[in-house]
Amino acid sequence: MRHTSKRARRKQLRRKIGAFTAVLRSSRPGIHYTATIHATLTPEPTDPYDPDEIADNVRAALRITAAAAVRDQDPIDLPAAQDICAQQLRMPQELDLPDQATRVTASVHLDLADKDRAAVEELLTAVRAQGTTDTLTRQRTQALAKELAHPAALLARWLQQPDANVTHPPDEADLEALARRLRGYPKDRDEPVELQLLGMLRDFLAEFPKEEQKRLLVILLANGMRAARKPGHADRVEALIEPAPVVSETVSSKDTQ
Repeated sequence: MRHTSKRARRKQLRRKIGAFTAVLRSSRPGIHYTATIHATLTPEPTDPYDPDEIADNVRAALRITAAAAVRDQDPIDLPAAQDICAQQLRMPQELDLPDQATRVTASVHLDLADKDRAAVEELLTAVRAQGTTDTLTRQRTQALAKELAHPAALLARWLQQPDANVTHPPDEADLEALARRLRGYPKDRDEPVELQLLGMLRDFLAEFPKEEQKRLLVILLANGMRAARKPGHADRVEALIEPAPVVSETVSSKDTQ
């Protein structure tokens, strides 16, 4: 250790730990953060001490802490990585210095070098393109499932096939089972509750194939609507199960002659 004044040693130490850089790995292979770290010792070391030795210990300890803080952080979200790193470096760390107990804290500014920033832009472009592709694929799948969620739609699609044998159509039970599966296709989370309930109600009624069973269920539904003070809805529901009116032919006196 060189024989320098106390003031000179303090100035040298502050210069070496007051602002130093670190290159830190991110969660994306090949993309790194560039950190500028400002360290503070509390209390400052007492004489005699070697500024270079203490500065080396401080920089090594803080670089390790910063690296651990951001290695799982996505460089796409630089502000989040900045906050996580700063939070970790604000926590006091004990330094292993001879004959004295000293703690170090630090602030940090996190950034991306030009080449890393360009890599993030390329990554964002790829993520956006993949997101668009995934959304379109999901929408097409949902539209097809909605279109074929009725046995008649399935039969119509089957009849459109070049090799369809119209004399041997698919079994009605098979069409209903497949339509039920399509109606159960995972719905968008934002789909209104009313639409989800309609699908459930349809599947529920399909479990009762006999007309008298369906009639009883419709009556129960209408009674529930009346209990909710919605008589107009109840009347419309009950109208669905009313027998069709018998059309009587009027025989004129001319025809009876």
